[in-house]
Formats: sequence, C-alpha cells, structure tokens
Amino acid sequence: MILCPLYSSEEYIGAEFESVEKQTYPNWTLMISNDNSNEATMKILRDFMARDSRVKMMENNSGRRGPHGNYRNLIINTEGAEDYDYFAYMDNDDIWKPYKLEHYVNLAEHIKKVKGQDTPICFSCNMEIIDSEGKLRDPDFASTYEYEIKNPMDAFFTHRVFGCNLFLDRQVYFALREMMKDPDFPETISFDNFTYQTAAALGADLSFVPNVLMSYRRHFTNTTKEAVYTIDAKYFMRALKELKQVIHNNAFIARDSMDAIDYMLKLDQISPAKKKELREIREALEEGGVKAMKVWNKYHINCGNRLRTAENWLSLCLGLERKYMDREKYPEL
Repeated sequence: MILCPLYSSEEYIGAEFESVEKQTYPNWTLMISNDNSNEATMKILRDFMARDSRVKMMENNSGRRGPHGNYRNLIINTEGAEDYDYFAYMDNDDIWKPYKLEHYVNLAEHIKKVKGQDTPICFSCNMEIIDSEGKLRDPDFASTYEYEIKNPMDAFFTHRVFGCNLFLDRQVYFALREMMKDPDFPETISFDNFTYQTAAALGADLSFVPNVLMSYRRHFTNTTKEAVYTIDAKYFMRALKELKQVIHNNAFIARDSMDAIDYMLKLDQISPAKKKELREIREALEEGGVKAMKVWNKYHINCGNRLRTAENWLSLCLGLERKYMDREKYPEL
C-alpha cells in the first residue's frame, strides 16, 4: 500500500499519479489522505479514482495538519491495512521511476528469504532532484548530500531521513500504528525520522538502494542569501547567529528523539537488548557532557559529513543545548 498525503497540489499530482500507474509491479493500492484540498485538486483525484480502482481516498478529520497529521491519519485509520505486506510513503509532488516498487519488493523478498520471513524491513533509496518545473537539478542526491545512513543509531542524533522514499513492511507499520494511535502522540515528532528510528529499534534490515528510484521535487527560488566575504563585525555576528541556530536545531532533534524513545520503550516487539541501547541514547541526549561523549563514541555516530558531525558532537558533548531541554521555557523548539 502506498500512503500519500494530499493538499491542493493540482500542478503536480497528475504526473505523480501517472508515475504510480506506470509501475511495473501492479499489485498496489494508493491511499490518499485528503487535507481539505481545493476543487481543482479534487477533480484530478476523482478522475484518477474513476479510471483506476486501486486509487482510494480518506479524509483527514483529525484536526492535525501537514505531513505529521496526514501520515498519522494514514497509519492509524487506514482500513484493511492488515491485508498488505508492504507500505511505501509518497509526497504529493514527486515522480516515481516505473521500476521503483518492483525493485523494492524484489529486494524485500530476497532479504526475507535470506534472513527469515520475520525480519522487519525499512528501505530507502537514492533520488534525483527536480525543480518545480520538472527540470533535473541533481542526478545523484545521495552523493551530493551524503544521504546514506550506514549506522542506524545515527538517526537518533540527526534528522537525515526523507519519508518520501521509505519502504517498510507490516511489522514496522503496525509498530508505528500502536504508538501513533495515542491521542497525545506529540505533533512535534517527525514522522519520517520516527519511522526509521522505530525500524532501527526493531532490528530491521535498513538497506539503502543506491539506484535512483524517484524524482524528488524541490521548489527552488532565484533568491539567494548574500555571501559575506569580509572578515568584520558582521561576519562574526552571522557566525554567532548560525551557531545558535545549530544548537537550537540539535536541541530540537534531541527532544524529538527522546519523545520517540519514550514510545518505543513501551513496545513489546522491541528486545530487552535494544531497549537498553535506547535508554543509553536517551540519557546521552538529555544529559550531554561525558555521558553523551561515551555513547557517541560507543555507537560511532556520524551525522553525514565531517562538519555536521563536528557541530553536533560539540553541541551535545559540551552541553550547549541542555538549557533548551526546558520545554516550558522554550516551547517553540
């Protein structure tokens, strides 16, 4: 089953739905969570539903909007999900290569044959970047942005997961459902990173497919920030501001991961050994300092490139983000 949030995307959903219809693997259902889309978007959706019974829609009446609200709606409210072995996320403006599902399913079947049918899976893939007009901007996203996550524990220290290319099996899906059905489930938790973290906690196979399986649309603009080349007071003020933003971002990630871990620790499906690791990571994120340094080194954390890894390491291990753990004082994070 393909899970797709939809909000007034009449410019792009035609090409997106056509890319799903062209999949060489035909045994799919596209489930849409409609988030009060405009009439132009709904007309396109109704036309596709009329010509292809595999396209279905559910309304998002949860009161929660955006990616979080719509994916949560799809995960906890989709009827008949028990009949599906695999699930894939899809944004409402991307384009899939025709062989995307077939590649993922074949890989999943191979992994389960080799490792056992009860092996959870959560795959991600390389992408090409296109702009709002569909023009190719980058043919190899993984190399440019060092996207591949080689260490599952990295996902608790940095947000590098793109939900639009995730492919998971029923074990991961229903673990997510069990946690997300809580009416108090925090809206701040990033659904894509949460999916990957949950899969890692379940001991899933987290294979990365280096092949480009989709076109990821980024809406570039012609407006760019003015570079600062002169080393003067303005330069140092900008550096200080950016450092503060790095610390804020890391504090948000830490709080997000701590909330996610709190839910995972309640799952019976997660082994005692994994829960012990999760508790260690949570303590490191909350306390920082020496504890964080030990855990960081123990799990060989890497945030994608040397600069980002160094920034995150310094911010956490020096305790620079600890004061932002106060949710009442810093609710905006």
